[in-house]
Amino acid sequence: MTPEELEDRFTDAFGDQVVDTVIAYGQLTVTLEPHVLVEAARMCKQDPELACTFFDFMSGVDLGEEGFAVVTHLYSPTHGHHVMLRAVAPGGRDDPRLPSLTPVYRGANWHEREAWDMFGVVFEGHPGLAPRLLTVENFEGWPLRKDFKLMTRLAKPWPGEKEPTPAQPAGEQQPGQAGDQGQEGASGGAGPSEKGAGADAGEQPTGEDRSRAASERAARAKAKAAEMRQRRAEQAAAAQRDAAGFATDPAPESHGDERDDGATGAATSDSDDERGRP
Repeated sequence: MTPEELEDRFTDAFGDQVVDTVIAYGQLTVTLEPHVLVEAARMCKQDPELACTFFDFMSGVDLGEEGFAVVTHLYSPTHGHHVMLRAVAPGGRDDPRLPSLTPVYRGANWHEREAWDMFGVVFEGHPGLAPRLLTVENFEGWPLRKDFKLMTRLAKPWPGEKEPTPAQPAGEQQPGQAGDQGQEGASGGAGPSEKGAGADAGEQPTGEDRSRAASERAARAKAKAAEMRQRRAEQAAAAQRDAAGFATDPAPESHGDERDDGATGAATSDSDDERGRP
């Protein structure tokens, strides 16, 4: 069936319970009311004209303040068409819940456990969402939610992060700027090394300083890698030249060949003398 025919089939079967339909990349996505999700999945599997017997995957989607949606991809090996069933979980971000599809598709078992483990969506009627699949039992929070805090970013700031600085009115200078300029005017300007030393001794590095240091380290590592590649290329070229010189070196003539030539020359001379005799 074409995506348009599938769309008509869902509209005829569920009417106002179809919230939205989208056709993109040759596939139909049907957004349904949560309470008809199981019935729609059963129709997809058991209707001979649909025959979506293959449960492909299930994925959660963080919709922000709206809550969470769950998308299920079904496929028909008989007819070769795809159907995406989508539903927004009631309960918002505090208690999102959807009916489980495990009574229709046994393959939904682990997919629903993963969606619960990552997004916190509870699937009512599931035989057992616990224990958690991808995290540990005492793990707190839902890792794939957009509001989940990455603790590594709190423990160690991201090198590319720039810390905001308050805007200063026109004509005003940053604190300490006038004194720095006076020192530079008296001494003729401090060099970069002196400025860096002063910053290291008296001030904490900012996000911009850390980003600059990381860029310098990356540039040094890149230059060192290029130097090593150049050295290896030169060594390989030298080895090839040595091998080519050894292969083209002519073999020395043997003394046996010289003796053969002398003998042949002598025999030729004797024959000429014999032909010259009366």
